[in-house]
Amino acid sequence: MWNRLKPRKMYASLFLYSCMAVCLLALAFTIYLNRLFAQSAAEEIRKSNQEKIRQVVQTSEFTLQKLRQFALRIYSDDNISMWLNANPDHYSPLLLYRAAASVREFASSEPFIHGIDLFNFTLNQIYASSDASLYTPRDFDDPSLLGAVRSKGTTPYLQFFDHEANGKSYLALIVPAAGQNRSYQGYAAILFDKPLLDEHMLQVSPQDQNKMIVEGPNQEYLLGNADARMAADLAGAKKPPRDSSGWEWSSGGDIWSVQSAKLPIEGWTVYHLSPISAWQAAMSRIRTNLIAASIALVLSLLLFLFWQSYRRLKPISDLTARLQTKLGSDERPMTASTRRAGSEIDWLHSGFDRLIGQLERLDLSLRSSKAIVKEDLLRQWILGSKASGPAAQFIQEETKILRTGAFRIAVIRLESYGRFKEYYDFASRKLLRYSLGNIAAEVLANHGFAAETVDFGSDHLAALVPASATDDEPGRLLEAMEDVRLQIRRWLKLELQAAVGPVLGEEADLQQIYGRVYELTQLAFLIDEDRVFTLEDMERYRPAKESGLDEQLLKQAVHAVRLRNADALRAGLDGLTRHMQSLDYEECRLQLTHMIYSIMRSLRHDKTLQGMKSIHAFLERFSTIGEVKEWLLRELLERMEMDRPRSGSVRKEEIVAEMNEYVRGHLHNPMLSVDDVAAHVHLSVNYARQIFKEYHPLSLSEHITDQRIKYAMHLLATTEWTIADIAEQAGFQTKSTFFSLFRRASGMTPGQFRSRRAAGRDEPD
Repeated sequence: MWNRLKPRKMYASLFLYSCMAVCLLALAFTIYLNRLFAQSAAEEIRKSNQEKIRQVVQTSEFTLQKLRQFALRIYSDDNISMWLNANPDHYSPLLLYRAAASVREFASSEPFIHGIDLFNFTLNQIYASSDASLYTPRDFDDPSLLGAVRSKGTTPYLQFFDHEANGKSYLALIVPAAGQNRSYQGYAAILFDKPLLDEHMLQVSPQDQNKMIVEGPNQEYLLGNADARMAADLAGAKKPPRDSSGWEWSSGGDIWSVQSAKLPIEGWTVYHLSPISAWQAAMSRIRTNLIAASIALVLSLLLFLFWQSYRRLKPISDLTARLQTKLGSDERPMTASTRRAGSEIDWLHSGFDRLIGQLERLDLSLRSSKAIVKEDLLRQWILGSKASGPAAQFIQEETKILRTGAFRIAVIRLESYGRFKEYYDFASRKLLRYSLGNIAAEVLANHGFAAETVDFGSDHLAALVPASATDDEPGRLLEAMEDVRLQIRRWLKLELQAAVGPVLGEEADLQQIYGRVYELTQLAFLIDEDRVFTLEDMERYRPAKESGLDEQLLKQAVHAVRLRNADALRAGLDGLTRHMQSLDYEECRLQLTHMIYSIMRSLRHDKTLQGMKSIHAFLERFSTIGEVKEWLLRELLERMEMDRPRSGSVRKEEIVAEMNEYVRGHLHNPMLSVDDVAAHVHLSVNYARQIFKEYHPLSLSEHITDQRIKYAMHLLATTEWTIADIAEQAGFQTKSTFFSLFRRASGMTPGQFRSRRAAGRDEPD
């Protein structure tokens, strides 16, 4: 059945199989991706909720502690304390006036406060800040608060509790004003606005999908954006152990993911509820989009596969049909698959079998190729004194080197071979040398020289070039070798030195000439010249016989470093290296090794080079004596600069600049203090303040606050972040502190500043 339905053309059959494979793979991948995405999303939501509740707990503990401290500041205020502890014998209306003024000031400085009530049971008076009125306990309009004061006020611990008044719920705190004899007669009762605490401490609003519930020690609903019914249901729900990472809870037809944490100081429990149905709906939408995208991708792939099959494989089907027409049925291979299916691929198998046979025969011919033999014989000829009779005959027949009766040998050497070995592994070095030889042979051929290159597996190649009797032949060869260096530098990014030997005959001692030409390539290290060298250059720069290292100059160079005399150091190094240009390469490297080792040992500066052998290998990185001298000069000048003491004023300026940089980089940290800045610059706090004050009009702590305000202004003017986020980013511990300091610095609230900036009426500093 399948054989009848399967297309006969190979490209159509392969397209059908490809469609089936792509569809199955896409289906499996889409199912796996959906499942993986669902698991990852659930895990991320769980982690996000855990992080959210952790931040809420930290913020709540910090905020409640701050509110306690603020409450203590209220009842310890002199004016308020005097009124709370006043008795009829020493009472004056002025005491109430001053206490009321202090209450108004405290209430305006802390946005969380709804009202402050002062109770003096000695005077039998109650002052309420909500209407600035004075009551007696009998006519006070909040008897529940009066009862709470009498029941809770005698405890020395400051505990928040829930309080309802006039149909609204508040978070209340009672502060006793006790004297030396602990006669609790005066109290300050502070009511805090729950919506503001929800917004800024719990960071939630009634419109949020996620709900936050704070339960008291008796499971009473204190704070949060959930309704009272949900809070009551949660209080009565069965909860897992405290160490559980999260649990699910059903309420009102919805399923919630619940995370909980404890506020240890208060004994409260914080619950974070996230509706599972909301993020499941979002995940369903994403899953639908993912499936649609997968379908679109599959259709695109199928269209691409059809086009590729038609474009690439249809010519093969046409070729197979032509082969069948040309060869006929007698030439068709009668294999089992041919008899069974009669497909086009059998004809291709037949063609491949014949092609493989031809390739095998070609491979055998390549294995017996004379190219490998030729390179081996050329290498033996260069390294030996003379070529033997069969070798010379083979070289003469298979190359053009000896056809003119004369030839030259040229050497191409890689500069800084030590770095070359560090950058490339063995296989890469071999490939680069192979490419180098091919480029050199091709460039020489373009200049009319039929050269043969030989790789010695080290830092150089040799080239054997036929010589002619023309007068311009030496100049053309030098020009060709320069072109070889240029092209290799261009294509392989390698720096080379090259040298060309004299005209030689078949009977010449090639090994000796080869050694001298190789030595010529090392001449660039000595005389710092970049060109192709010849034997005339060797005669011009013949090494001197007496050329030892001047120990007196060596001592002067070391003394110059210790005296921090840069000019004397340069002169000393010039004198030490000047005579080295007349040495041979190995002697020059030996003296450079001795010079560097002696200087480093005298200065105890051996962090980079350890011992004579290390220095000798390190010199392979450099191409000339000048490069070695410049490197050594830089090292010694850096040593001199490190030892140079700096003036006190410059050092202080650097410390102050470092302080400024540290403050700018840590403004987001609300705990940044003068102690942190002083520790960063390794100074005592007092000395850090003193140095900073010498260069700034503000003290260091005032500077930190000033930078926070300026940064907040910049964020207000350039971003759309909420004011709470900006206060946090600028490092303010609470939003109220930010409002207070910002108003003091700019004369307006952050919201007013942003509005004026948006209207173009004000510019940030």
